[in-house]
Amino acid sequence: MRYVILIVLLAWFPALAGDVGDSLVVPGLVGQDMYHANRALRRLGLTVRFEQVQTDTAAGSFFLVTAQAPDSGLPAKPGDTVLLRFNCPGMLRYWNASVLPLVGDLANAVDFYRVSKPPHPVKVAQAEYPPELGRYNFRGETDVEALVDFDGSVLAARVARSSGYEAADSSACEAALRTGFTPGEYRDQPVRVWFPLPYHWRFEEAPQLPASDRPAAPGTNPVEP
Repeated sequence: MRYVILIVLLAWFPALAGDVGDSLVVPGLVGQDMYHANRALRRLGLTVRFEQVQTDTAAGSFFLVTAQAPDSGLPAKPGDTVLLRFNCPGMLRYWNASVLPLVGDLANAVDFYRVSKPPHPVKVAQAEYPPELGRYNFRGETDVEALVDFDGSVLAARVARSSGYEAADSSACEAALRTGFTPGEYRDQPVRVWFPLPYHWRFEEAPQLPASDRPAAPGTNPVEP
Protein backbone atom coordinates (compact mmCIF):
# COMPACT_ATOMS: atom_id res chain seq x y z
CA MET A 1 0.00 0.00 0.00
CA ARG A 2 2.88 2.35 0.78
CA TYR A 3 4.37 1.76 -2.66
CA VAL A 4 1.08 2.64 -4.32
CA ILE A 5 0.81 5.92 -2.37
CA LEU A 6 4.44 6.80 -3.20
CA ILE A 7 3.85 6.21 -6.92
CA VAL A 8 0.72 8.35 -6.86
CA LEU A 9 2.53 11.21 -5.08
CA LEU A 10 5.46 11.09 -7.52
CA ALA A 11 3.03 11.27 -10.42
CA TRP A 12 1.09 14.14 -8.84
CA PHE A 13 4.00 16.44 -7.84
CA PRO A 14 5.44 16.91 -11.37
CA ALA A 15 2.00 17.90 -12.60
CA LEU A 16 1.65 20.35 -9.75
CA ALA A 17 5.10 21.76 -10.43
CA GLY A 18 4.18 22.24 -14.07
CA ASP A 19 1.07 24.18 -13.15
CA VAL A 20 3.07 26.45 -10.87
CA GLY A 21 5.80 26.92 -13.47
CA ASP A 22 3.32 27.96 -16.15
CA SER A 23 1.60 30.55 -13.98
CA LEU A 24 2.84 34.13 -13.79
CA VAL A 25 2.06 37.22 -11.81
CA VAL A 26 1.64 40.42 -13.84
CA PRO A 27 4.26 42.94 -12.64
CA GLY A 28 3.44 46.53 -11.76
CA LEU A 29 4.56 48.79 -14.63
CA VAL A 30 2.72 52.08 -14.05
CA GLY A 31 5.21 54.95 -13.97
CA GLN A 32 7.88 53.07 -15.92
CA ASP A 33 9.03 54.11 -19.36
CA MET A 34 7.72 52.07 -22.27
CA TYR A 35 11.07 50.55 -23.18
CA HIS A 36 11.72 48.87 -19.84
CA ALA A 37 8.05 47.96 -19.31
CA ASN A 38 7.99 46.20 -22.68
CA ARG A 39 11.23 44.34 -21.91
CA ALA A 40 9.91 43.14 -18.54
CA LEU A 41 6.78 41.67 -20.10
CA ARG A 42 8.65 40.08 -23.01
CA ARG A 43 11.03 38.34 -20.62
CA LEU A 44 8.02 36.73 -18.95
CA GLY A 45 6.70 35.50 -22.29
CA LEU A 46 3.74 37.90 -22.31
CA THR A 47 2.39 39.71 -25.37
CA VAL A 48 2.32 43.50 -25.21
CA ARG A 49 -0.28 45.84 -26.70
CA PHE A 50 -0.07 49.64 -26.58
CA GLU A 51 -2.71 52.35 -26.38
CA GLN A 52 -2.20 56.10 -26.21
CA VAL A 53 -4.40 57.86 -23.66
CA GLN A 54 -3.26 61.48 -23.75
CA THR A 55 -0.83 63.97 -25.20
CA ASP A 56 1.11 65.63 -22.42
CA THR A 57 3.62 68.16 -23.71
CA ALA A 58 5.01 68.70 -20.21
CA ALA A 59 5.74 65.03 -19.54
CA GLY A 60 9.37 65.10 -20.64
CA SER A 61 11.11 63.03 -23.29
CA PHE A 62 9.86 59.56 -22.34
CA PHE A 63 6.58 57.78 -22.94
CA LEU A 64 5.42 56.62 -19.48
CA VAL A 65 2.95 53.85 -18.65
CA THR A 66 -0.11 55.43 -17.03
CA ALA A 67 -2.28 52.29 -16.67
CA GLN A 68 -2.17 48.59 -17.44
CA ALA A 69 -4.64 45.76 -17.92
CA PRO A 70 -4.66 43.29 -16.28
CA ASP A 71 -3.51 45.05 -13.15
CA SER A 72 -0.37 44.11 -11.25
CA GLY A 73 -0.51 41.05 -9.02
CA LEU A 74 -3.07 39.20 -11.13
CA PRO A 75 -2.23 35.74 -12.50
CA ALA A 76 -1.34 35.22 -16.16
CA LYS A 77 0.07 32.57 -18.47
CA PRO A 78 2.81 32.86 -21.12
CA GLY A 79 1.27 34.24 -24.29
CA ASP A 80 -1.36 36.30 -22.47
CA THR A 81 -1.69 39.92 -23.56
CA VAL A 82 -1.00 42.89 -21.30
CA LEU A 83 -2.30 46.29 -22.42
CA LEU A 84 -0.05 49.24 -21.61
CA ARG A 85 -1.70 52.66 -21.75
CA PHE A 86 0.78 55.48 -22.12
CA ASN A 87 1.02 59.23 -22.30
CA CYS A 88 2.72 60.88 -25.25
CA PRO A 89 5.16 63.79 -24.91
CA GLY A 90 4.62 66.52 -27.47
CA MET A 91 8.16 66.07 -28.78
CA LEU A 92 7.21 62.67 -30.21
CA ARG A 93 3.62 62.85 -31.35
CA TYR A 94 4.44 61.09 -34.60
CA TRP A 95 5.92 57.61 -34.82
CA ASN A 96 5.83 54.32 -36.67
CA ALA A 97 4.29 51.40 -34.78
CA SER A 98 7.71 49.75 -34.56
CA VAL A 99 9.02 52.57 -32.38
CA LEU A 100 6.75 51.91 -29.40
CA PRO A 101 8.75 49.05 -27.85
CA LEU A 102 11.87 51.20 -28.22
CA VAL A 103 10.53 54.35 -26.60
CA GLY A 104 12.55 55.07 -23.50
CA ASP A 105 15.71 53.88 -25.21
CA LEU A 106 15.66 56.81 -27.62
CA ALA A 107 18.06 58.71 -25.38
CA ASN A 108 20.77 56.47 -26.85
CA ALA A 109 20.36 58.13 -30.24
CA VAL A 110 23.33 60.15 -31.47
CA ASP A 111 23.05 63.81 -32.38
CA PHE A 112 23.37 64.54 -36.10
CA TYR A 113 26.48 66.68 -35.63
CA ARG A 114 28.34 63.92 -33.74
CA VAL A 115 28.11 61.12 -36.30
CA SER A 116 31.12 60.26 -38.41
CA LYS A 117 28.87 59.32 -41.34
CA PRO A 118 25.44 60.98 -41.38
CA PRO A 119 22.37 59.29 -42.88
CA HIS A 120 21.62 60.11 -46.50
CA PRO A 121 18.04 60.45 -47.82
CA VAL A 122 17.33 57.92 -50.59
CA LYS A 123 13.55 58.22 -50.72
CA VAL A 124 12.22 61.69 -49.93
CA ALA A 125 8.49 61.94 -49.33
CA GLN A 126 6.83 65.24 -50.14
CA ALA A 127 4.67 66.91 -47.51
CA GLU A 128 1.17 67.79 -48.67
CA TYR A 129 0.08 71.40 -48.33
CA PRO A 130 -2.85 71.47 -45.87
CA PRO A 131 -5.92 72.51 -47.90
CA GLU A 132 -7.46 74.36 -44.95
CA LEU A 133 -4.50 76.76 -44.92
CA GLY A 134 -4.95 77.72 -48.56
CA ARG A 135 -7.66 80.22 -47.72
CA TYR A 136 -5.08 82.19 -45.73
CA ASN A 137 -2.43 82.03 -48.46
CA PHE A 138 -0.20 80.47 -45.81
CA ARG A 139 3.56 80.58 -46.25
CA GLY A 140 6.10 79.35 -43.74
CA GLU A 141 8.61 76.72 -42.64
CA THR A 142 8.54 73.66 -40.40
CA ASP A 143 11.81 72.18 -39.19
CA VAL A 144 11.45 68.48 -38.38
CA GLU A 145 13.89 65.97 -36.95
CA ALA A 146 13.51 62.34 -38.06
CA LEU A 147 14.88 59.50 -35.93
CA VAL A 148 16.72 57.29 -38.43
CA ASP A 149 17.16 53.70 -37.23
CA PHE A 150 20.05 51.29 -37.78
CA ASP A 151 18.57 50.11 -41.11
CA GLY A 152 17.73 53.59 -42.44
CA SER A 153 14.02 53.48 -41.63
CA VAL A 154 12.43 56.37 -39.74
CA LEU A 155 11.13 55.47 -36.30
CA ALA A 156 9.78 58.81 -35.15
CA ALA A 157 9.58 62.49 -36.03
CA ARG A 158 9.47 65.60 -33.89
CA VAL A 159 8.99 69.30 -34.57
CA ALA A 160 12.19 71.25 -33.94
CA ARG A 161 10.69 74.58 -35.09
CA SER A 162 6.97 74.98 -35.63
CA SER A 163 5.37 76.81 -38.51
CA GLY A 164 2.75 78.07 -36.09
CA TYR A 165 0.07 75.81 -37.55
CA GLU A 166 -0.46 72.25 -36.33
CA ALA A 167 -1.84 71.10 -39.69
CA ALA A 168 1.40 72.08 -41.45
CA ASP A 169 3.59 70.58 -38.72
CA SER A 170 1.62 67.30 -38.82
CA SER A 171 1.95 67.06 -42.59
CA ALA A 172 5.71 67.61 -42.33
CA CYS A 173 6.11 64.91 -39.66
CA GLU A 174 4.01 62.42 -41.62
CA ALA A 175 6.20 63.04 -44.67
CA ALA A 176 9.33 62.53 -42.57
CA LEU A 177 8.03 59.11 -41.45
CA ARG A 178 7.73 58.07 -45.10
CA THR A 179 11.30 59.12 -45.96
CA GLY A 180 14.02 56.48 -46.30
CA PHE A 181 17.73 56.84 -45.54
CA THR A 182 21.00 55.06 -45.67
CA PRO A 183 21.92 54.49 -41.99
CA GLY A 184 24.29 56.78 -40.13
CA GLU A 185 27.47 55.59 -38.46
CA TYR A 186 29.31 56.57 -35.30
CA ARG A 187 32.79 55.12 -34.85
CA ASP A 188 32.14 52.74 -37.76
CA GLN A 189 28.99 51.34 -36.13
CA PRO A 190 25.36 51.93 -37.25
CA VAL A 191 23.52 54.22 -34.84
CA ARG A 192 20.16 55.89 -34.42
CA VAL A 193 20.43 59.50 -35.51
CA TRP A 194 18.14 62.51 -35.34
CA PHE A 195 18.27 63.90 -38.88
CA PRO A 196 17.09 67.49 -39.64
CA LEU A 197 14.49 67.90 -42.40
CA PRO A 198 13.26 71.40 -43.34
CA TYR A 199 9.86 71.83 -45.02
CA HIS A 200 8.89 75.04 -46.81
CA TRP A 201 5.26 75.96 -47.34
CA ARG A 202 4.31 78.06 -50.37
CA PHE A 203 0.73 78.55 -51.48
CA GLU A 204 0.23 78.66 -55.25
CA GLU A 205 -3.15 79.09 -56.81
CA ALA A 206 -4.02 77.22 -60.00
CA PRO A 207 -3.53 79.55 -62.99
CA GLN A 208 -6.76 81.08 -64.30
CA LEU A 209 -7.47 80.59 -67.99
CA PRO A 210 -8.27 83.74 -70.03
CA ALA A 211 -11.98 84.15 -70.67
CA SER A 212 -11.67 83.30 -74.39
CA ASP A 213 -9.77 80.08 -73.57
CA ARG A 214 -12.18 78.71 -71.00
CA PRO A 215 -14.00 75.59 -72.18
CA ALA A 216 -17.65 76.05 -73.12
CA ALA A 217 -20.24 74.89 -70.63
CA PRO A 218 -21.82 71.50 -71.44
CA GLY A 219 -24.72 71.77 -73.91
CA THR A 220 -23.66 75.14 -75.36
CA ASN A 221 -21.81 76.13 -78.51
CA PRO A 222 -19.03 78.70 -78.48
CA VAL A 223 -20.02 81.99 -80.08
CA GLU A 224 -18.35 82.53 -83.43
CA PRO A 225 -17.03 86.08 -84.13
